[in-house]
Amino acid sequence: MAFPSDLQIARKAQLKPLKDIAAGMGIGEHLLEPYGESVVKIKLAAMEELRDRPKAKYVVVSAITPTPLGEGKTTTTVGLGQAFRHIGRTATVAIRQPSMGPTFGIKGGAAGGGYSQVVPMETFNLHLTGDNHAVTAAHNMLAAMVDNHIHHNDDFFNVDRHSVGFRRVMDVNDRALRTSSPASASGLMASLARPVSTSPLPRRSWRYSRSPGRFGTCASVSGAS
Repeated sequence: MAFPSDLQIARKAQLKPLKDIAAGMGIGEHLLEPYGESVVKIKLAAMEELRDRPKAKYVVVSAITPTPLGEGKTTTTVGLGQAFRHIGRTATVAIRQPSMGPTFGIKGGAAGGGYSQVVPMETFNLHLTGDNHAVTAAHNMLAAMVDNHIHHNDDFFNVDRHSVGFRRVMDVNDRALRTSSPASASGLMASLARPVSTSPLPRRSWRYSRSPGRFGTCASVSGAS
C-alpha cells in the first residue's frame, strides 16, 4: 500500500477547536482574534497579561539539508513539538508563514510533511491571515509613489533620482520579471536583452539611472526567480 501524500494526510486530519489548543498553551479565549475556523491571532494584550509567567526553554532548528523525501527544518520542528506533547510536556511550535512561490513549484510549502505538518495545509500555505498580501500591497504602493514622483520630476521630497533603489515585491517566483524593463514617460525603451545589473542591490530591484531624455531618468528592473 502506497504511503499517502501530504495533502491526503492533511485533509484527513481531525482538527481540534482552536480555543482548546490555546487553553493548552495557557492562553484564554479572550486573547484570541479568530480568522475563520482554523486560524487565530494572539492579541498583543497577551504579552502584558502573561508577563509574570516563568520563561520557557526553546529549541532552535536550523541549517538542515532536506532529504529526498522533503524532511527538513519544518518537518523536524513540528515532529519535535509532537514528541514533547506525546511525553506530557507543554510545547509550542513557532515557524514562519510559508512563501507562496515554492508552494506552486516542486519544493512544496513550509508546513512540514507526512504526519508532522501544520494543517489545514491550503490555508497555511496560501493566505493564512492575509498579512503577507497586505505587506506586499503596501510596499508596492510606496514603490509606485516613488516611481511617479520621479516621473513628474518633482523636487518636493528632494529625492536623488539617480541613486534610488526600491524593490517591487511579490510572493511567487515569476520568471517574467527576470528581464522586465519599463521605460519612463519620455518614450525611451530599455533593452530587454541586457537586464540592468542591480549590484550591490538585491536582485529584482528598481534602479533609476541617468539616461538622455526629457525627464532625465529611465527606470529599469531586473529580477531572478
